[in-house]
Amino acid sequence: MNRRRSKLTARLWRFSSQWFLIPQGTGIVAIILHQLKYQFHGLETISEIVWVYTIVLLSVFILLYMLRVCVYPRHVAAEYRTNIAETSCLASIGIALTTITQMIALTLVKQWGPSWGIVAYVFWWIVTSMAVVSLHLITYVHVKVQPPGVTDMSPQMLLPLIAALTSAAAGGTLCVYGALSPALQGPILVVAYLEIGAALPLAICMVGIFQSRLINRGFPSIEHVCEDMILCGPFGQGSFALLIAGRAIQNNVSSANVSQYNLGDFLTAQSAGALGTASEFAGLLVWGCATFWWVYGVIGIVHTLAVQMYRTETRQGLRFSMGAWSLVFPMGVYTNATVQLGQLMHSPAFNVWSTILLIMLLLIWIANHVFTIKGLITGSLLGPEALGLKQERSAV
Repeated sequence: MNRRRSKLTARLWRFSSQWFLIPQGTGIVAIILHQLKYQFHGLETISEIVWVYTIVLLSVFILLYMLRVCVYPRHVAAEYRTNIAETSCLASIGIALTTITQMIALTLVKQWGPSWGIVAYVFWWIVTSMAVVSLHLITYVHVKVQPPGVTDMSPQMLLPLIAALTSAAAGGTLCVYGALSPALQGPILVVAYLEIGAALPLAICMVGIFQSRLINRGFPSIEHVCEDMILCGPFGQGSFALLIAGRAIQNNVSSANVSQYNLGDFLTAQSAGALGTASEFAGLLVWGCATFWWVYGVIGIVHTLAVQMYRTETRQGLRFSMGAWSLVFPMGVYTNATVQLGQLMHSPAFNVWSTILLIMLLLIWIANHVFTIKGLITGSLLGPEALGLKQERSAV
C-alpha cells in the first residue's frame, strides 16, 4: 500500500501545467470539426462529443493541478520561479476555457436558443479577464523573475500572447454566432481589437528574437523540436481574430445595426464597411505570415528528426514527451483561419486546404493520445522512476 501511494505521489509531483496543452488542443479540434466546409452526416455530433471531452479533460486536470499545488506548494513555487514551461502553460487553462466558450456560441445558441448567447457572453468576459492577466503577469515573470536570455528562449513564452488572441477570436465568434444585440457586440469588438493590438505586435518582436536564437544555436533538442510549431500560433489565431471581427462588423452593416453599437464616431454607418473590409484584409495578410511559420515548423521538425534519427546515439534515446502536444493547437488555429478564409471568399482552394490540414491535425491528435496513454502506463511521462521519492518528501 505504501509503495502504491508513493507511486501516486510521484505522479502528482510531476503533473506539470504542460498537461493543459491537451484540452487546449482538443478544444480547437472540436471547433474545426464543427466549422469545416465539407460536412458529412454526424460530423457536427462528433465535434460536440470532442467538445464535451475537452470539458471533462480540463476539469480533471484542473483538480489534479490544484491538488498538486496543495500537496507540494514549495515545489510548485520553485517551478514558477525557474521553469519557463511551467508558467507559460498556465495560460493554456484560459485558452482551453475560451475554446469551450466558442463552442457554446457555435452549438447551443443554434440548438437551444439565444439565451445561451448571454451565457457565452458572461463566460467570454471571464476568460478575457484571465487572458489579459496572463498576458501581463506571465510575460512580466518571464522578463523580470526568470529571464532566460536569448539563447534559452522557448516558443512556449508565446502562450500568454496566444491566450489574448484566442480571447479576441472568441469575441468575434460570439458576435457572429451568439445572437447578441449590437449594443452588446460593440464592447466585445473594441476589447477584441485591443487584445490583437497588444499581443500581435509583441508576438512579431518575440518571434524575431527567437529566430536570432535559432541562427546562433542550430538544432533544438529532440524533446523540444515540436515546440517550433508554436511560432505559427500567434499569427494563425491573429488572422482568425481579424477575419471574424471584420465579418461581425460587415454583418451589422448589411443589417443596418451599426448605430446600435453605441460607439460614437468611432464606428458609424459610413466607417463600418471600410473597417470591416480592412480587418478582413489584415487577416489575410497575417494568414500569409502564419503560413510561412507553419511551413517553417514542418520543415524544421522533419529536418531535425531526420538528423537525430541518422545519429545512432540519439536514435536510441528517442521518446515521446508532452512537448509533442505543442503541435496541435498552433496547427488548429492555422486551420481554423483557413476555414474562415474559405467561408469569406467562397474559395474551393481554401476549403480543400483546410480539409487537408484537418486530416493531418486529426492524425497528430490521435497519435498524441496513443503515445500519452502509453507513457502513462509505462511511467515515462509521470512515473516515479524519473524522480527520487526522497527528493519529493524533502520539498513538501
